[in-house]
Amino acid sequence: MIGILFATEMEAQPFLGRGEQEGVVTEICGMGMEAARVATEKLVEQGCTMIINAGVCGALIDRLERGGVYRVSMVSTEKLKAGVNVGIGMGLKRLVTVDEPVFDSKRKKELSKYGELVDMEGYAVARVCEVHDVPCILIKGVTDFGDGNGKDDIQKHITPVSETVAEAVGGIVDEAFSLVAPASSANRSSTLMQKLHSFTKIEHTIFSLPLLFAGAWLGAGGMPSIRALLLIALVGLGARTFGMAVNRIVDKDIDAKNPRTKNRELASGQLSMVQGYGVALAGIVIYFAGCALLGTTVLKFSLVPLIPLAFYSLLKRFTLLCHYGIGVCLGLAPLGAFIAVTNGFAFTPEVVLLAIFTFCWISGFDIIYALMDMEFDRENGVRSIPAALGSSKAQLVAAVTHLIAFSMIVLLWMPTDSFLATLALLVSAGAFGAAYLQRIPVRVRFFPISAIAGIAGALVVILGAS
Repeated sequence: MIGILFATEMEAQPFLGRGEQEGVVTEICGMGMEAARVATEKLVEQGCTMIINAGVCGALIDRLERGGVYRVSMVSTEKLKAGVNVGIGMGLKRLVTVDEPVFDSKRKKELSKYGELVDMEGYAVARVCEVHDVPCILIKGVTDFGDGNGKDDIQKHITPVSETVAEAVGGIVDEAFSLVAPASSANRSSTLMQKLHSFTKIEHTIFSLPLLFAGAWLGAGGMPSIRALLLIALVGLGARTFGMAVNRIVDKDIDAKNPRTKNRELASGQLSMVQGYGVALAGIVIYFAGCALLGTTVLKFSLVPLIPLAFYSLLKRFTLLCHYGIGVCLGLAPLGAFIAVTNGFAFTPEVVLLAIFTFCWISGFDIIYALMDMEFDRENGVRSIPAALGSSKAQLVAAVTHLIAFSMIVLLWMPTDSFLATLALLVSAGAFGAAYLQRIPVRVRFFPISAIAGIAGALVVILGAS
């Protein structure tokens, strides 16, 4: 179901005039952030899987067109300059949400440092959607330019601009509706596949594959065979699928209590526990099949990574060091790939450095990821470094962990004279640095920034060994 949120009846009327549409609920919240927050929470509780905040706004820069309708990329507040990302793409604008309307040129100039558009609701909508992990689109039409004529301009142009906004919202709804509408008998199979994809997040295998390949590169002293790389990728896919499924199964009850995770497939009942166990079984079958095809030595080692994969999700119930459990899981990946290529356990110093890098890289980012649940963890007895130490000290622990990770990759880079390996090192350094920019939302710092840091680190090894 798609939720459409307008501040006023006048802004909503052109859209409401299009008639009711199944699977779409429209809410008129009133002006201001608190009203928008309450209304957005209501839409989330009603089960909306996408929320669109639409309406009129002021322009903070004069080159924008009155009547122009713009989609928002990031929204911040007048007092809080760190924003919430809500879109990526060309032509998107930054929005500043304020408590009082802007009709003063001096105030407008100051706000224009942080955005091109100004409204009174957008940040609250985006923040609630971020907390509940619900996709959010902000689309705004310009009525005025935040100057002395602003009040008259709003009254004069609100109706035609709202009509244009209604057309734009209608187009977005028509395009997105198939993704969120209830399944019919004709598309039930497709919807199940979407849920399974969301449940497993197979695309996040990108976390481990480059590091698996880097371990294989070190074992082979260059590029391994295509067969070996494909089988290693298969093993990585199976391990990732098994680990994710076990994590969701073990954390089902915790996820159901957490506003950020309550919409996950098992927690919300979109998938049954039988289906969850089925995914875990499929992952382990794929994993063992790949290991068997890689040889008896790999098959003998195969049980070792499964132990932390099966039990790391339990650690948050006992220790604040739980973040390093996922580090152990991924840290074993390059060692396993090394074994697959060399058919032995004679680990070189280089692959040990790579394993330490992997361990510290993902552990540090898992600490950052846990910042999103800091208050929930404290209230519900879930152990984590942010819950125990607070945001600033937790990020310091993550930074020290990442400093160790980056030191390992520098040691691996030093013997090389490859320009591309040096470039990869710089990219990795930039990504690690970006992980601590407070204006970047935590979810973006965890993904894709963490993936960039890890992939670039792996490329230092691969390009240096090529």
